[in-house]
Amino acid sequence: MDDTTTLLIHLTITVGIVVGLIVLAKINPVVSLVIGALYLGLAAGLGYDGTTVAVSEGFGILMAEVGLIIGFGVMLGTLLSAMGTLHRVVDGMLRLFGAKRSPHVLGLASGVVFPAIYFDVALVILGPMARSISLRTGMSIAPLAGALAIGLEVALLMVPPGAAALAIAAALDLPLGTMLMVGIPFGIVVIVVSIALHTLLMHFTWNDAKDDDPLTDPEHTGEIASYGLSSGAESSGEQAAGGQDQQSPQARPGGGGTALADRHTGSADAAPGDDGPGKQLPLLVALLPLLVPVLLIVADTSTSAAGAEVDLLGFLGNPVVALLIGLLLGVALAMPSLGRTGVEEVIVAAASTSGVILLFTGVAGSLGQVISETNVGDLVAGLFSANAAFPLVMAWLVAAMLRLAQGSGSVAAITAAALLAPVVDSMGLPGVLIWLAAASGAAFGGHVTDNTFWIFKTLLGLSVRGTFQVYTVAQAILSFVGLGSVLLLSIFV
Repeated sequence: MDDTTTLLIHLTITVGIVVGLIVLAKINPVVSLVIGALYLGLAAGLGYDGTTVAVSEGFGILMAEVGLIIGFGVMLGTLLSAMGTLHRVVDGMLRLFGAKRSPHVLGLASGVVFPAIYFDVALVILGPMARSISLRTGMSIAPLAGALAIGLEVALLMVPPGAAALAIAAALDLPLGTMLMVGIPFGIVVIVVSIALHTLLMHFTWNDAKDDDPLTDPEHTGEIASYGLSSGAESSGEQAAGGQDQQSPQARPGGGGTALADRHTGSADAAPGDDGPGKQLPLLVALLPLLVPVLLIVADTSTSAAGAEVDLLGFLGNPVVALLIGLLLGVALAMPSLGRTGVEEVIVAAASTSGVILLFTGVAGSLGQVISETNVGDLVAGLFSANAAFPLVMAWLVAAMLRLAQGSGSVAAITAAALLAPVVDSMGLPGVLIWLAAASGAAFGGHVTDNTFWIFKTLLGLSVRGTFQVYTVAQAILSFVGLGSVLLLSIFV
């Protein structure tokens, strides 16, 4: 057996070890990835010292690139959710575009406007709003719930500073400015198309008697969100100003920033009829913590691409500095409504969430470093060189299989990107395409092994069959739309 065949076998065994430990042995993905990296290093001939050094260095290199970015991004997103800013954005978009377009409003708001808010937290905030809109307008819950499943997955995987998007990009060494300029328009396109296709499909497959669960439906449990469309909007199709920014009782189990928002946003989320809304910051001001970092990063990337290097802009547009500025702005704006203690609780909750993400991101870097120090990268690049589209399909397929097997979209996307990262340069294929292909694949087929599947079921009051339709099917549509968009994009990039 020649060396090429042996390396391919060892790489296959490595993937099998990682998937098997996660799915069958129920071992944490962080531990499973380290074990897989150690096996590949030893099997590929790096030796004992070489393998351990590669694992440690890969972790450190990736943390140096993305650690603070992920930490600051999650803190910023959680802080904005605690301030009620996401509610205000969605309410404003509903008033502007009307209830009939509410699926696209929910999808675009969750997917493009607030990608830094972690998936489960944003779901707990927006889920009751979707149910409220459905009940007050007579619209089926299916397109609204499907839009949330699509938008939140795009936010996590495809639009910076979504946690998994940043981790994937770090493995592929992609500039954050480039990600923003590509990820945001890409995310908008796949959200709009996917929601349209899913809504059309639900006309034929959704059955209220089988898919809605009256035992957990908020209409029957009395847990209707107090925000959402007013009764007058049922006929006008517009969001009433009086229903703005109200936290549902259902939002409390979400923990982290969501629970804190319920406790501390007295002035930011006042009840209808109170004087509270008059005390709110203008929405544009409330969004400054998000807008300022994005503008700084994009400005720096644009000037650098044009050949005009500005030292000060290069400093301020550095992702770490830009997100730190946004975080400090957010703290300053949140202090009057949340108080010093409330802000500190939000930051601590966000740090706890980001810690798990950082660990997994780091060990994905360990696996990538081991691959880069063996001949596996050159071997895979040679296999892919005959067809530029093949590595994109392969990245999608690996991520999709991992998502089906173990449930986590983040784990699936980052693992697929780490496996192919070492061969990107040798293929001459833009890393941004590998990122989007892996992210699209990781959206495929989330089901009962995914804890968010059950959050969807409970929070939105659905049967298991209904949850499959608005979660599994909706994200599968997103996955295929994403793959098609990546392949089309590869023709022009």
